[in-house]
Amino acid sequence: MTHRYDGSSLDLEKRLVYYMVRNRVSRRTLLERMAKYGSAVALAPVVAACAGSAASPSARPSAAAPSAAPQSVAPSQSAAPTPVPSPEAELNVYNWLDYIGEGVIESFEEKYGVKVNYDLFDDIYAAYEVLGDDGAGYDVSFPIGVDLPDFIARGVVQPLDHSLIPNLVNLGAEWADPGYDPGNAHSMPYVWWTTGIGYDTTKITEAPTSSNALWDPRWSGHISMMDDYQETFGLTLIQQGHSANTTNTTELDQALARLQEQKPLVRTYSNDTVTTMAAGDVWIGMIWGSDVYQISLEREDENVAYYIPEEGGVRGSDTMAIYSGAQHPIAAHLFINHMLDAEVSAANTNYIGYMGPNAAAMEFISPDILADPAVNPAEAVLEDLEELLDLPNAVDDEYLSRWETLRAS
Repeated sequence: MTHRYDGSSLDLEKRLVYYMVRNRVSRRTLLERMAKYGSAVALAPVVAACAGSAASPSARPSAAAPSAAPQSVAPSQSAAPTPVPSPEAELNVYNWLDYIGEGVIESFEEKYGVKVNYDLFDDIYAAYEVLGDDGAGYDVSFPIGVDLPDFIARGVVQPLDHSLIPNLVNLGAEWADPGYDPGNAHSMPYVWWTTGIGYDTTKITEAPTSSNALWDPRWSGHISMMDDYQETFGLTLIQQGHSANTTNTTELDQALARLQEQKPLVRTYSNDTVTTMAAGDVWIGMIWGSDVYQISLEREDENVAYYIPEEGGVRGSDTMAIYSGAQHPIAAHLFINHMLDAEVSAANTNYIGYMGPNAAAMEFISPDILADPAVNPAEAVLEDLEELLDLPNAVDDEYLSRWETLRAS
C-alpha cells in the first residue's frame, strides 16, 4: 500500500473521508474566511482535498498574509549570519490561515529584498495533496512533526544547510534533537500545542481532572469530541493505560468499545473547537489548549477553563521545511532563519496564541500567554505528554477502520 499522503492511492471517496475527519474548519468559519480572503483562497483547500489538485503557486491566485497593520517586526536577538550567497528574487510559502505574526512577511521582504508569494490553507492533509512529493512549486511549508519521518524517508523534504540558519541557536534545549527529525536535519520547529479538555465553568462548577469527565452522563448532550481518529483514540487509549500510538489491535478494540459506550452522550465530533466551545451548547469537550486562549481573546469569554487529563495527554508540533523541488533554496533558508529570530518568533506567538520552541523569544512574549497554562503548561506537565507518531500504513488503517465503525454506528 502506498503512503496515504502521496497522492497516488487516494480516490475521491478517501480524500473526502480524510478531509471530513481531519479538517479544523466549520461551515460558519469557512464563510467568514470567504468574506475575509475571497472565495478562491478560502475554497482552495476543499477543492484540493476532493480533487487531489497539484497546482503550482502560479496556477492559483496568491493570497496576502492575514490582514494586519503593515508595521514590520524589526529583528533583534538574531545570531550574526555567516556570508551567504545572494537569495533568489522570490520565495513561495504555503502556510495555515492566521498562522503568522503581523508584519513578519513584510520585515523579511524588506531585509532581504525577496518577494514572498504567500498562499494559505486551512487543512494540512489537503495541503499535502497540493504539495505532493516535491512541493508543487512551493519552497517552504509547515508539515506536522508526526509526518516528517515518512517525508524524510521518501525525499519529500530536503536536508537543511544549518550554516544558513544561525538563529537555530535560539531554540530551547529540548528542541535541539526532536524524535521526529534528529538534529533538525530536515526541518526546524515552528510552534507546539497540547490537546486537553475545556469546560464551561458556568455549567460545570466543579473542577474535573480526568478524561473520564467526557463520559459523565450528567453532561449528556453537551459533550464534544474531536473529529480526528488519532487524537480521539489517543485520549481514550491513554485513559485506559495504553500508549496513544499503540499497535496492539486488542487495545484498539478496547478503546473503540469505550468510545461506543460514550457516543450516546456526545453532542458533536468537531475539530473547530473554538466555535464548538464558544457556541454555548457544549459544556465540556476535547480542545487544543491554544484554542482556549483564542476563545478568551477573540470571543471575550473568560468562562472556558482548560486542563490536561491526570491520566496524561497528547502534544504536537508544526515544523518548517524546504521541499525537494524548491526553486529558491537560499531564500527558503533565510526565511526559516528569519522565523527563528527571537522577536519574530515572539510576534508569531503573540498573534496566533501558540507557543514556539524559541528560548530567546521568551522575553518578548506577552506575559498573559506565558502565564496561561492552556498555552504554556508547566514543564512537569509537558514531561508526561505523548506525541502522536506517524504510524505504519497497516496500523493506521486499523485506527481508521475502527473510527469509521464508531462514526457510522
